[in-house]
Amino acid sequence: MANSANPERRSAPESIGLPARPFLYTLDQIATLLDVSSQGLERYLFFERRSIGVPDRHIMHARNIAPHNQQPDWRVAENELLRWMRVKGFRYHEVGRLRS
Repeated sequence: MANSANPERRSAPESIGLPARPFLYTLDQIATLLDVSSQGLERYLFFERRSIGVPDRHIMHARNIAPHNQQPDWRVAENELLRWMRVKGFRYHEVGRLRS
C-alpha cells in the first residue's frame, strides 16, 4: 500500500513493483563507449535476422527497431551490452544515491 504522507513515493515505479524500462543503445553510442569506429564495431555484433549462423557468446545481439518497410535502425539493449562486457572481462558497478 502506498504511503499517503509521501506522494513522491506513491508515484515512483519501483515503489509499486513496475520493471525498469530497458535502455536501447544506438551503434554510434556503443562505438563511442568502446572507442572504436562504426566499421570496427561490426565485428562485435550479431544482427538479428540478418547475420547467419549461431552467435558466439563473445558477440553482442543487435536488433532492428525500425518498421518493416523502413531503413534498419539497429539497437543493443543495455542488459545485452552489460552481458557482453562481463564476458570480455569488464566489471560493472551500479551506483545508488542516498536521500535525506
